[in-house]
Amino acid sequence: MSLKTRKTLAPAMCLSLIALVAASCASEQRSPTSPTGLSQLAGINNVVTEYWVTIADETPAPGPAPEPGAPVPEPAPSPAPAPAPGTPGPGGNMGTWPPGPPPAGAPGAPIPSPPNSYWRITLKVPDPVLHDGKPIDLAGCRSNPYTWYYDQLLHNETDVTVELMERENFFDGRFTSRNTERINIGKYDTVILHTRWCSGVPTFHYAQTRFKGRDNTGEQVILNGPWVRLFAPGTR
Repeated sequence: MSLKTRKTLAPAMCLSLIALVAASCASEQRSPTSPTGLSQLAGINNVVTEYWVTIADETPAPGPAPEPGAPVPEPAPSPAPAPAPGTPGPGGNMGTWPPGPPPAGAPGAPIPSPPNSYWRITLKVPDPVLHDGKPIDLAGCRSNPYTWYYDQLLHNETDVTVELMERENFFDGRFTSRNTERINIGKYDTVILHTRWCSGVPTFHYAQTRFKGRDNTGEQVILNGPWVRLFAPGTR
C-alpha cells in the first residue's frame, strides 16, 4: 500500500499545489516543509517539486510464542524467503550484500532488477537508513511500528523534459505496490520523493523503487533505484 502528496517550491515564493492523493487503503495529510535549502536545488526554471509516499510492508508480524506444553501449529505455506542482505557490520544486523535473487512472488507480479542508471536523470538516495520508529498514523501502518524515512532526489541533467508515469516499490525483494501518478521533471529541474516505509518485522530490510516513463523525444525511461539498506532497530 502506498500514498502520496505533492508540492512545488520556488526560491522567490512557496507555491503549494493542490494535494494529489492516490491511496490503496487510506489517505495521507501533506507533511509540513520549508523552502529553506530546497531553492539551492532548483534548475533554470527555479522549480523543485516534492512528493510524499508512504509504503507498508505487508509481511505479517511474528506471532506470540506458544504456551509451554502447547502443540506447535504447522507453519502456513509461504513464498521463498528473501535473501539475507548486508555485509558484516556494527550490531551484527547484516549477512551478505548485495542481495541474491529475489524471493518467489505471485504469478505475474513485477520482480526487482539490479540498480541501473539513466543518462538524463541522476538519482541520489541515502544508504544506509537508520530505523526511525516515529509512528505513521495511516491505515496499513498503524499495526506496523517499525519505520524508516528517507528522500529520493531526482535531478534532470538535460534540457529535455522527462515524465515518470509509474513507480514500482519493492521490500526485501518482494513487489509491494505501484504508484501511477505522473511526475514531470522539467529541464534541469529536481524532484524530491520523501519516502517512508513501515513494517511489523523488527529486522534488517532493504527497499527499492523502480521509475518508469518517457522523455519528450519518446525515449523510454526505466530507472531501477539502488537497494536501500534499512537498519534494524537499535543498530548503526
